[in-house]
Amino acid sequence: MRIEAKFVFPEVTGVSGNGAYDIPEGASVSDLLEASRTVYGDRIPENAGDFLIFLRNGMPAQLGDKLSEGDKVHILRKIYGG
Repeated sequence: MRIEAKFVFPEVTGVSGNGAYDIPEGASVSDLLEASRTVYGDRIPENAGDFLIFLRNGMPAQLGDKLSEGDKVHILRKIYGG
């Protein structure tokens, strides 16, 4: 299935933009993140889920959430501060 992803954390990936990924049916947000490593390599660390926020079709998503054909996933960096 084809999923659109928008990475909005250029300090990690070196870019901020859209990409499309072909991943198997039943794949999760975590699987999408893993597939993105084929493009970005080690710039997306194994613990990326600790500092990223995922939105699936505009709604909050977790790493284990299953994706569907045509989903749009935004991947953003958490903002810390005080």
